[in-house]
Amino acid sequence: MSDQIATLLDNNRVWAERMCEEDPDYFKRLSSQQNPDYLWIGCSDSRVPANQIIALPP
Repeated sequence: MSDQIATLLDNNRVWAERMCEEDPDYFKRLSSQQNPDYLWIGCSDSRVPANQIIALPP
């Protein structure tokens, strides 16, 4: 694993731990608010928003 990816994963782990300490129900609440119909994996290029290329509202 590259150092850059390891750093991203470490930062995410630290953030998740901090969120759990500050607000133990944060992820439980967040998961109950999310009910996506799709998992969209795409590029982060802001010039062409994902919703635009599939003709959906933002």
